[in-house]
Amino acid sequence: MENWLAIVIVIIIVFVVIGDLSILKKSSTQKMREKSLNDRTETLPRSNRSAHKMQSIEKTKYQSK
Repeated sequence: MENWLAIVIVIIIVFVVIGDLSILKKSSTQKMREKSLNDRTETLPRSNRSAHKMQSIEKTKYQSK
């Protein structure tokens, strides 16, 4: 009866593992999203788009020697 604390800890760990597995089993049947992210449409309009303003960098200028 000296190792009752170890037995209690093992029983608690077993209950936690069984609880986690039952939660995973319940949530695996539900879909995470109704539509995939690629099938979604944009909700915010993209108006007033401006042209690209940064200058391009020449490749020969920064090539390693």
